[in-house]
Amino acid sequence: MTESSSRPGLRPPARLVDLARHAGVSTKTVSRVLNGEAYVAEAMRERVMAAVAELAYVGDAAATGLRTKRSGFIGLIIPDVRNGFFALLTRAIEERLAPTSPTLLLGDSDEEPDQEERYLRTFRQQRVDGLIILPSGAPSLPDAVSEIPTVIVDRTVPSVASTADHVLADNSRAARRLVEHLVKHHGLTQVVLVAGNTRVSNVSDREKGYLRVMEEAGLETHVTAGHATPDDAAAGAIEIFRTLTPPFGVFATNNRMFWGAMAAVARLGLHVPRDVLVTTIDSIGEATVTGLKPTQGVIPVQTVAAKAMRLLAERTQDPTLPPRHESVDIDIEFGTTCGCIPLTTPLMMGAIPPQKLPSATDG
Repeated sequence: MTESSSRPGLRPPARLVDLARHAGVSTKTVSRVLNGEAYVAEAMRERVMAAVAELAYVGDAAATGLRTKRSGFIGLIIPDVRNGFFALLTRAIEERLAPTSPTLLLGDSDEEPDQEERYLRTFRQQRVDGLIILPSGAPSLPDAVSEIPTVIVDRTVPSVASTADHVLADNSRAARRLVEHLVKHHGLTQVVLVAGNTRVSNVSDREKGYLRVMEEAGLETHVTAGHATPDDAAAGAIEIFRTLTPPFGVFATNNRMFWGAMAAVARLGLHVPRDVLVTTIDSIGEATVTGLKPTQGVIPVQTVAAKAMRLLAERTQDPTLPPRHESVDIDIEFGTTCGCIPLTTPLMMGAIPPQKLPSATDG
């Protein structure tokens, strides 16, 4: 027990001097033991480590950082912790941190540049050893890239597109493959794009893939975009779905847009995949209770995490390296939502038959 630990309130953390007093040795001996130096008697080492355990000593990261010029932290900023893809990516990155590696500090920007800016300022103040960011466009991001080994993941912004290391999925190609599947394999002439914020680079790339296929096929486009939530996406999808004659297809730009489209299908009493064939990018997560297996593009998070950590390590070792851009292929999985795999139970069975749906003015 330290001298001040008997006082009411919070117990102050143990210091080197407390360890030395508790073990009956000098502070220099404690320091040598904690630093793993050789030529320390085993009995002395055991006394010090016993004191460490009894006093719950954890050390002083700030003091260590001043000595080693390393903070012991890596910063990660994601756009939305509620999104399953970002959660999986966070887990994959953390799994690549060994017990002796830096600790991961997580920030959720909520797709807001101002909030991202606050996290960047905090991470820069903490002198993080590295930064992995899925950017929303914080003004100081170029400054952070110039100061801290940084890898941009999943999407980019113009301010760092040519100056930072990147790991990006091939979103345009995956979108083309999914929309071509609806048009060529299933013979659909109507395909709806349900999109998030098309100012975000990966959403924009997915939109471009959709538009390219529709243009090459000579088909009219049907787009509802700029949605932030599944509810917003559902409202936009309902408005378009009511103008179409089933069967028609849907390409959703991410899992939140997918669930918005599925909600619209249910609200209008349609059936998947008889009336509406739905595809998306980003894993929608577990849906085994319903028997739902989406036709989707799945970004291999383990590959993304491995590439990001490798680029970060290389940038740390050699800050003078030119910016590197690495691409990741998106895996396409075919499932029940396009009819390629039969449903074991009916989904979204409704009363409206597969004729033209009522217009918005019909209520």
